[in-house]
This record gives sequence, structure tokens and C-alpha cells, in this order.
Amino acid sequence: MRMCCQASDSGRLPVPILLLTALLLLPGSALAAEPAGVEEKRNPDGSRLRLTEQIDPTGDRRVFRIDVSPAASAPYTTLLQRSQMLSEHPSGGGRLDDMDGNGQLEFVERVFCGAGPNCWYRIHKLMPQQHKAYLFFEGGFFLFRPIAGYLVTSGRSSCCSWTHQIYRAPAKPRGITEQDLLYSVYLKGPIDGSATPTCRISRPANEEWEQANLPNPKLLMLCEGYGSDVVINPEQTEGER
Repeated sequence: MRMCCQASDSGRLPVPILLLTALLLLPGSALAAEPAGVEEKRNPDGSRLRLTEQIDPTGDRRVFRIDVSPAASAPYTTLLQRSQMLSEHPSGGGRLDDMDGNGQLEFVERVFCGAGPNCWYRIHKLMPQQHKAYLFFEGGFFLFRPIAGYLVTSGRSSCCSWTHQIYRAPAKPRGITEQDLLYSVYLKGPIDGSATPTCRISRPANEEWEQANLPNPKLLMLCEGYGSDVVINPEQTEGER
């Protein structure tokens, strides 16, 4: 009996070998995708999330797939899939993380990064029990964190300054918009001949920004990036008005 992988008496390769060879040489085929990693985590409600990242250099794609299992005994099903072009997003990536502090995991998609610590992200809310997902927040920052019931992004503005933006946390499942931006905190380090950092707090007022005070003392920690000795809302000079 001739085995499937032996050459025939005529010296030709059998059909299964020829088909396999053709698939391996076919550009852009599914076999060209390289698995970059798998991350599995569990939510407090018992649901499980599995993030699979695949790199397809031939197709110039990075693909993220989030599968969800609502309970330990339930099978995984695909909840969300995202794709990035490698040539346009060489610093792209993704992870599962609890960004708003409610205990439930979100999918954090890194789109691109600048020369400093800031990157542009898309945060996708995942709802395993409802089998839904939606874009929760998109923007550039170094940190995204909950503070005193608000959601705060922090990013470096220059070599010696940081900007913190304070958003209203949505009460219902929806994405965060510019209408949710409540305060901006600009922290400037001790430069320009000044030995004391300054922290300017402002809020949107129609089409302008006006000086403001933060509604919760816990938010004042945003002014202490260069130490607790800081001047809050210093008097503006003529050129700064």
C-alpha cells in the first residue's frame, strides 16, 4: 500500500502534497498570519474575555479579536474585531484593562504613539452579558484613570508641563464626547526663572475658557506633579489673558 506522502512510481508528487505546497506559497493566505499573543482575563461577574492578536505581514494587517464567555461553562463567541494597517500603525497594539475603575474590563486599542510618553487610544466598552461593544473614549494621553467619580486623562504637553482633562463619567452606557469635558488642568514645572510650579484650572464657557476651582479636593492631586509646593491659579499677565 502506497503512503500518502511518498512519491508515485512516476516520480511525481501526489495531489495532497501539491495542494499543501501551493497553500504555503500562496501570498496573503491565512497561513501567513503570525499569532502575536493571546491574553485571557476574567471579570468580577464571572464572564471571561480572550484577546487574540494576529500579525499578517503579507496583508499589512494587525488583527485583534475579542472573544467572550458569559460564564465559566459557556463557550467563547466573538464580541469585537478590530484591524490596523501595519504600515500606518507600526506602534499599534491592544490590551484588556479596567480603565474606568468599575471592575469590568475594556479593550484598549493603541493606535499610534508620539515621541514622548503620549499615545492615541481607542477604549472600547465590552458588555459580555449583553454581547455588545461600543467606543467609549478616543484621544491622546499617557494616563486614563478615575478620580473622585470623574474620568481623567493626563498627557505631557512639553518637556516640563502636563495637561489633565477631567470628564464627566456617563451614567448610562454611551461614549464620552467633548460635551463631557468639564475642566482642564495645566501644570507647569519650575522653569522660566520660577522656582515654584504653577497650576491653572479652567473650564469651558461657551466658546472660551474661564478660570475655575475644582469641585473635589481629591482632584487637586493633579496639581502636585512637581511636588505639593505649587501656586494654583496664579494671576495672569497681560500676555496670558
